[in-house]
Amino acid sequence: MKRPVIGVTGDRDESNGRYYIKQEYIQAVWQAGGVPLIIEYPLDIPQNWSGDRKAWLDSVDVKEEIFDRVDGLLFTGGCDVDPAFFEERVSVDNGPIDPFRDVYEISLAKEAIKRGVPCLGLCRGIQLMAVAAGGKLHQDIYHELGTRDQHGQKAPVWYPTHQVTTAKGSKLFSILGEKVWVNSFHHQCIVEDSSMPYQVTAHGLDGTPEGLEKPELPFYVGVQWHPERMMQDPVQMDLFRALLEAASERRSLTEP
Repeated sequence: MKRPVIGVTGDRDESNGRYYIKQEYIQAVWQAGGVPLIIEYPLDIPQNWSGDRKAWLDSVDVKEEIFDRVDGLLFTGGCDVDPAFFEERVSVDNGPIDPFRDVYEISLAKEAIKRGVPCLGLCRGIQLMAVAAGGKLHQDIYHELGTRDQHGQKAPVWYPTHQVTTAKGSKLFSILGEKVWVNSFHHQCIVEDSSMPYQVTAHGLDGTPEGLEKPELPFYVGVQWHPERMMQDPVQMDLFRALLEAASERRSLTEP
């Protein structure tokens, strides 16, 4: 069987007009047994537009050709998601945003949900997937959740700094086990309450939500840490292998 193709979302440096992607995401997909396909987003400023985010989302054309070519999607890390996309005002604690990236990746994730395309989200990726599903974010965990744990670690990026507990019966539990050591580079997180259209399936020791799933979908999983920076740990690599396994299953079902 051919290796499954994984669409990997990229980032952009506005100061020099360049798209880019950190090499660890690409290496993780290759190492797990997939073929990475970098997906960048168009910079089309919406015309005759006065700020209605839903209207902008509805106008985005997620090309059919993308879904003709990918078997799964990897939503990568990066800047904060614009709170306007989950109907909140921007607080003083919110960081830099890239509305082009937000609107395109939200549209991409929404279409993936409709089609049942396997998705894995990392750091910003879990937050983006939550918003695409209709959920919300805490704009700053220190002010909103009152945590005193350090989630913007000052240790090397590969170094695990806190422990996460997964929910029994969840995909993350089956992939990672009940407890796993992770790194941490965020100040936002997904909102956890019964009204959210997803399940929170992992928590830090301080109670911060660290994992997301939609059990009704074949594979829609997000984690708040950066496993691609911890490839020395075979448990972290199991996240990418699980995405590849789900993508392979989808390919076998859709191939003529």
